[in-house]
Amino acid sequence: MSKIISVQDIRQSLASITDQAQAGETFVVVRNSKPVFKIVPPYEKESVRGDKNVSLAEITGRFDAVKPSYDLSESELDAIIHEAHSDYSRK
Repeated sequence: MSKIISVQDIRQSLASITDQAQAGETFVVVRNSKPVFKIVPPYEKESVRGDKNVSLAEITGRFDAVKPSYDLSESELDAIIHEAHSDYSRK
């Protein structure tokens, strides 16, 4: 969820806001109680379709994309599951 800040907040706390954005926080900047622009982290990942929820079919599709001739080790399977979970939890 985005934090709402004013233009005045940016003037007074730019370093702190920069650190928070770098850590993944999103801000909506308002002027006279109206949204003006948004500050987003530079490396925000998109989910499969840009939606918050990832369906079972989409996760299955990720597994199906792996060539069947490969034998996945336990660590490779864990990495795939972790990546899918990370994409879901960031949205």
